[in-house]
Amino acid sequence: MKKLIALFLFVLLILSSCTYFNEQELFPNEVCDTSNITYSANILPIFQQFCYRCHSASSGVIRGNFNLEDFSNIQREVSNGQLLNNIKHDPAGIPMPQGDAKLSDCNINKIENWINNGTLQN
Repeated sequence: MKKLIALFLFVLLILSSCTYFNEQELFPNEVCDTSNITYSANILPIFQQFCYRCHSASSGVIRGNFNLEDFSNIQREVSNGQLLNNIKHDPAGIPMPQGDAKLSDCNINKIENWINNGTLQN
């Protein structure tokens, strides 16, 4: 009987310690602000964090002969559509960052907004 009471109390303890949170409570929607996007404040930090380890002279690695520190290279890849194809993991591109998860939708939206607004080096 003592074992049954102990088991009952153990189960009751476990069940009372569990809580239920839905995804919305655990991960509230973050607002992705794509207004007033500038290269220096919004796009460059994304490139530095996710791309420079393979595409910058300062890291000592320039894979695919594509240096993201050279703005003319960026403009070329934007104009031929490859930059967006690559970061969106479009079948027409090479999924970037290579070997890593796709950039967040927010970061992709920021880059796309920047491109749609003229790819300014501001």
